[in-house]
Amino acid sequence: MPGGKGYCHVEEDEKGGEEERPAYTSPFMIDEALVEGGEKPPSCADLKAFFCSKYNSKYGHKCFLEPAKIELKIGSKIIPEDAKLKDYVSAGDDVFVNVLESSKPRNLDGSSNESSITSAHANGSEAKKETVKMKVYAHYESAASSRQDPNATQVFQITDAGKTVGSLIEDFVRIYNEKHKNNSEVEGLDKYSLCARTDGQVVVPADAPIAKTFKNGDDIWIVTLEEAMKGGEGGGGDEARSSNSVAENNERIVVNSSEVKNAIELSKVKAKDKSYYYWSRKATDEAPAPVEAPKQIRTRAAKQEEIIHYKTISSYSFEDEDGWVKVYISMPKVGDLPESSVTADFDVRSCSIRIMNYNGFNHRLQVPKLSEEIIPEESNVRVKKDTVIVRLRKSKKDHHWYELHKTKGIGEE
Repeated sequence: MPGGKGYCHVEEDEKGGEEERPAYTSPFMIDEALVEGGEKPPSCADLKAFFCSKYNSKYGHKCFLEPAKIELKIGSKIIPEDAKLKDYVSAGDDVFVNVLESSKPRNLDGSSNESSITSAHANGSEAKKETVKMKVYAHYESAASSRQDPNATQVFQITDAGKTVGSLIEDFVRIYNEKHKNNSEVEGLDKYSLCARTDGQVVVPADAPIAKTFKNGDDIWIVTLEEAMKGGEGGGGDEARSSNSVAENNERIVVNSSEVKNAIELSKVKAKDKSYYYWSRKATDEAPAPVEAPKQIRTRAAKQEEIIHYKTISSYSFEDEDGWVKVYISMPKVGDLPESSVTADFDVRSCSIRIMNYNGFNHRLQVPKLSEEIIPEESNVRVKKDTVIVRLRKSKKDHHWYELHKTKGIGEE
């Protein structure tokens, strides 16, 4: 096989727990020595040592990879330890790392930090808190839809299994307002006027635990209570019932809020009878107004996104090279699907990739805010035997992308 450059990938660990393995991609030369004193052309063992060294220099504080505890695969075939890479890998090929055993993160001296974690809880004086390891994307819907505000999307790393949707909204508002404090054109957010809902526009109570309500990589849409009460366009049939359900959920948000009394008083002063909080507990001697039967104003056809359920693709790797950002999504035997099963939409600052009916489910990678602008008409998606490759043409070739999404989450480096 001819020489050239190949690409070695390790995927993100989705199992959760105490360890996290970030995704990583490293190019390598097929015919040149990869390690000091290594063979030329290099062997599989050389590539293992090379990749682990690169990975650990960047992510060793989170997850430490050891050559003896990984294996390299090209497609479904495992590359033997003593095999020459040129006998298995061609220029442009993707080599995937299969981690046989995760290692604990290492301290600066190379020792495991497991002992320090254990000692922190050795006396048992503090109640053990249930932990999770997941990432969610929170979007302020009215600003995110216009794609003009880079702070409208924030990424949150969730480690506390008891963290609620209401506390996430508070964190979002605090960060959003802090970033806009010197911008007189942007009005600050008031957490008391907001709620959260899912991709399916179902309002989530403020006291709902994020870990039990959403999955790793899910989107959380933050909207005003007024917008949520509308229940979307249209007004009859199922949509009217959906609107009523949204209203009920919104009232639960008020009732379950730990600061509901303050919120009610604040709303009375700011918005009088127009406030949704003001509805909840105002006493009156007036007889209730007669309730009219719902009237259908107009109907519309349901959008495709509202009918089809997608699984969010949260495991991928990407590289930035020669004016392109390439995103690699590992999906064994995806190349067996009909060509029409994989579709993509590209905009100047966003993209959406859909893989339909793969292993009985529809999958979607949706990035509402890319790290930088792209050229939509030159971007595309390619399907290989076991990989979907998204090719994003960079608008500014000299700007390096350090992440796919624009913003970083709390606790991310």
